[in-house]
Amino acid sequence: MIEDQAREPSLPSLPAAPDLMAPVAGFRDWRVTQDGLCSPRTGVRWVTRVLHAECRPRSADDLVRRPHRAPGHDCGCGVHAYLEPSDEASKISYAGVSGIVSLWGDVEIHAGGLRAEYARIEALGVYARWTERQKSAVQTIAAALDVDILDLYDLADAAASYASPVPPGLVPDGGRKGRSGRRRRGPARLIIARS
Repeated sequence: MIEDQAREPSLPSLPAAPDLMAPVAGFRDWRVTQDGLCSPRTGVRWVTRVLHAECRPRSADDLVRRPHRAPGHDCGCGVHAYLEPSDEASKISYAGVSGIVSLWGDVEIHAGGLRAEYARIEALGVYARWTERQKSAVQTIAAALDVDILDLYDLADAAASYASPVPPGLVPDGGRKGRSGRRRRGPARLIIARS
């Protein structure tokens, strides 16, 4: 007698399990415009507190690439953020402002920064040497987006109160040998759940 082998039912395609359960903190810069915050490099306007990244072709190579969710591994798309805050944008440009973002979804971690599928503005930093007009413009935007205002130099310490820091072991080290003795060349790719 031959026994029937039980077959596993075919399961629908499920989303991947998250690598981390809480959003990670990052830092980014914007330009203050009459319409609110604007990305200094891409011109994307942040009219709401949360931004969902989409790949927007910008070159001939981008037009040939297959459509994909941001951040694409072989593409520059996604919401960009840095691992460490910088005061340069706020000190150099009268329209520059820096802040804290929490990032989740598909996230790619590079040696100096991240590219994410989703980002949420948590706080904006105000530089003490700004004019009252500059401070007022940032305060108006912060109130409209319901985000905190902090001193520019308090951003680094405050970030952990909004999201988890990126675990140091996940940051590529620029080609140096890791604990396994192998070189980490490429970025780390994660899926982060929104808590």
